[in-house]
Amino acid sequence: MAWKSVKVLLASTATIAVASQVVKKLYKYFTTKERTRLDGTENDTCSEAVNIKYREINDVILFSDNVVRHTIRVPPNRDVTVCEGREQNCFKLIRYIKSARETMDVCMYLITSNEIAEQIIRLGQRHVLVRIIVDSEMALSPPSQIKRLKEYSFIQVQTSNKSVLMHHKFCVIDGPNAIKRKNILKSYAEKLNIHVSATQTSTQLKPKPSKAFVMSGSLNWSTQAMVSNCESVIVTSNANIVSKFEKEFDSLWTENEPAFK
Repeated sequence: MAWKSVKVLLASTATIAVASQVVKKLYKYFTTKERTRLDGTENDTCSEAVNIKYREINDVILFSDNVVRHTIRVPPNRDVTVCEGREQNCFKLIRYIKSARETMDVCMYLITSNEIAEQIIRLGQRHVLVRIIVDSEMALSPPSQIKRLKEYSFIQVQTSNKSVLMHHKFCVIDGPNAIKRKNILKSYAEKLNIHVSATQTSTQLKPKPSKAFVMSGSLNWSTQAMVSNCESVIVTSNANIVSKFEKEFDSLWTENEPAFK
């Protein structure tokens, strides 16, 4: 009888120990998740880039010395949370860049940020087609990242051939014209590749449509601008605005591929 009591006691103790471990793990999971949310790395109202694939975007990023959050209303009666805080907004800008699925066209006076250059390289590694136009005088001036970016075949870089200063600072992500161009280039490359069969090309899954948007403002993609200057960036998926920026980029880009019809 005593031995049975001992066995029951041991079994109860083991059950309690296992249960306590489960409770600890659950507690750790939920407290970590809550801490993550409060720290702004998940479900942060200022992390607008988290779910931007298929929705309308009207956003403002302000690089300021004051950490302030406020809400503005833009047509058609939509609330936009404006976040002013350098570290947070650097993270937010990169989240928008990382969200590119098919193409990214960048027209920038200069690019010196190592972090942004790293994200551009990662986009290319995910088969996002990247085109960059920079001012000819600033392209190779230290600490420009252009020389580094030009080493990758999936990143196309051109310097502005205009006699005037190329002072644009905008980026079009997943623009309709750029995606069409990418598909034509891909189709042309497949025709040249004798190792790609018709069956392979016809059975490939079509990518889901991406939401095109543009980022434009006073901000150069430089560490100096993000750390020390007062800058602003407007982010919008308004189709009319995206179209105008795409046309401007195309007017500056010199084609060196097969003619597109």
